[in-house]
Amino acid sequence: MDGIHDMGGMHGFGPVEPEADEPVFHEPWEGRAFGLSLVAEAFELGRGPGRAHTEAIPPETYLASSYYERWALTLEARLVAKGTLTAAEIDARAAAGEVEPVRSDDSRPDLVAMVAGFLNSPQPTSGVPVEGRFAVGDPVTVRRMAPARHHRCPRYLRGATGTVTRAAGGWPAAGEDRPEAVYTVRFANADLWGDDAEPGTLTIDLWERYLA
Repeated sequence: MDGIHDMGGMHGFGPVEPEADEPVFHEPWEGRAFGLSLVAEAFELGRGPGRAHTEAIPPETYLASSYYERWALTLEARLVAKGTLTAAEIDARAAAGEVEPVRSDDSRPDLVAMVAGFLNSPQPTSGVPVEGRFAVGDPVTVRRMAPARHHRCPRYLRGATGTVTRAAGGWPAAGEDRPEAVYTVRFANADLWGDDAEPGTLTIDLWERYLA
């Protein structure tokens, strides 16, 4: 779906100001929100993909929330959707400031080791072999569209023409199970943001359904 979460390339929000020596987490609760999200994923405590729930955050709340506040809101929505906790139970625990101690027994792996293994595990760079319509060097144009559900095609790419630089194999598109061809496509910055854009190019992975 198109929503306020898809802010990449939008005008009016000012420049991105990098923070010198920025820490991974500015506050301890941010690390806990991140860790709880990983644990919920590992133990299947939440329902649905996190991005879909993030996109459902009301625009006014999304814009007023920090990065990890959005993580926390997304985690809560997934836990409630799965029935792991109710919104009232989450509110009560937060108000009480109570933290349930982590149990470690033979039926439950060590959470610290699990999270460390998840973060340090190598991620695949190519999908499964599939037949695709395009090849390296082909010009492709991103379709103009307004998807009604979760997708992975930024608005600022739509209608732009780029060049395929890599056929990355097949990956399931958002919300689907069957693998679909994915391509790495290179775009000139000027073709995306006009003649006053900084020199250079942008490279992004796109599913075949987005391309013509």
